[in-house]
Amino acid sequence: MKKTALMLFIAATLWGYGDGAIYWAPHGCDDGKKTASKHGGHGKGESAMFTLMNTEANAHAHLILPDLSEQNLTFKRTTVMLPKPSMGGYYAMVAKGYDTNATFSAMRYLSLQGRPAKVSPTKLTALPKTDLEIIPDPLHREHDRYSASKSYRFLLHFQGKPLINTAVTLETHDTPVQTYTTDQTGAFSITLPNDFKNVQVGRSENKPSEFLLSTQHRDGEHLYKSTLTMPYSLNPNDFWQSQSYGAGAIFIGFLGGLVFYRRTKKGAKNG
Repeated sequence: MKKTALMLFIAATLWGYGDGAIYWAPHGCDDGKKTASKHGGHGKGESAMFTLMNTEANAHAHLILPDLSEQNLTFKRTTVMLPKPSMGGYYAMVAKGYDTNATFSAMRYLSLQGRPAKVSPTKLTALPKTDLEIIPDPLHREHDRYSASKSYRFLLHFQGKPLINTAVTLETHDTPVQTYTTDQTGAFSITLPNDFKNVQVGRSENKPSEFLLSTQHRDGEHLYKSTLTMPYSLNPNDFWQSQSYGAGAIFIGFLGGLVFYRRTKKGAKNG
């Protein structure tokens, strides 16, 4: 028992968010615990600046627009400033880095306001962007968001084809690493943890957090590593909007109304 407890303590001590991988984080919130959702964003709560974590000098990045055109991003040290969006919809922010016999990539999808592009986001997700890629299947709707306690499906592709029986890890800052394995179609599903603390009533009173998906694949002597980071919000049903309590309150209200109606009707007859 003592040995098991010691091993768990060592694992918790050594665990670090995003260790050994490059990933995107909103600038000014490099610990990832809070997003920079209200720090000069481009609408819909998106940050205007992002930092590429754990990067080396040979990394480069570009932005894929909703119409699938590309725009280079310029680093200032490890940070990029997003250009003013020319159209509304989903964007893909892609970073790539190289080392001897290794390729690293980081992905993030952004929903920005602007003139509607009239292009389905499924075309953006279907477009191969890196050799090893974690793909939302599907992207959540533009007016929606990833939420705690809900499950979401993703695909893992290598050079445009499904990668089966491959491990993918899910990390947040307040929950230990969870590992998933892709099925025979290269798909896997995750459930985002309810790990928000010091929660205030009202969704806007609680800043979103970040989740990180990471994976790796070896092809011959070459190693590929890839990440996908996205913000996620608390689920009101976990706190002040309990569906079960709400249904119970509705039922109790219905019974109370029925009793009141019968008493009123009985009183009218006696009168």
